[in-house]
Amino acid sequence: MAWRPYENLIDGELDNRTPGQVTGWMRFHRRNATPFRVAFNLTGDFHDDIRGTLIRLHNPTPSDRADTFGRGKTYMEGFSRIQAGDVGDITAGRSLGPWSQTIAERLSHEHDTALEASQLPKSEREKRRREFAEECRQHIEAGDPYYPYVEYPYIEWYSSANGRVVLELDQNQVEVVGERHSIEEQAPQERLAARRGREQAMVTFLGSVAQELAKSGNEDDHSTFGRVAS
Repeated sequence: MAWRPYENLIDGELDNRTPGQVTGWMRFHRRNATPFRVAFNLTGDFHDDIRGTLIRLHNPTPSDRADTFGRGKTYMEGFSRIQAGDVGDITAGRSLGPWSQTIAERLSHEHDTALEASQLPKSEREKRRREFAEECRQHIEAGDPYYPYVEYPYIEWYSSANGRVVLELDQNQVEVVGERHSIEEQAPQERLAARRGREQAMVTFLGSVAQELAKSGNEDDHSTFGRVAS
């Protein structure tokens, strides 16, 4: 379950120029009402393609998602004006160039560190190392472009008020301002901690949804923590 107000988006800015923090604002279209402006105060960082930058968002044809799904007067009903919480996956969908041995070694180190911290048997850890190394080799040989997350702008955060929120946009809807921080500026341990932070935010959100559904029993409306993903 997630809020997906990308059709309602009018414009906005998200700023990650302070490490470990994302601030900014967005405006959303509401049917028969003034635009709805929200402010952001999130913990975390963008993905490597835009980490340390400011991004500007715009939508030339905003509409109300409620018109499609028939959910009340506006899809933004119940959305908090203050979006405080944790960064999820935020990327502009930019490639960092072709896969290389350097990228493979960095990712393998992070992968190995995560495996060593797991409770998996040694044989299973070795199997997964071999499989990951083979995936990297195939990408390098094919000359595939390397993307830190996905190939299009994807903006996700976990709000204390609304749960998981996702915006999936087109490339022409995102402008990146400033130079991104170099990957080398972030230690492997910091990168792994950032990934685990995103994973933990998802786990916490799913736990909250499960608790709410358990309390709600057989009620029809389970929308407290967001909108059904579609």
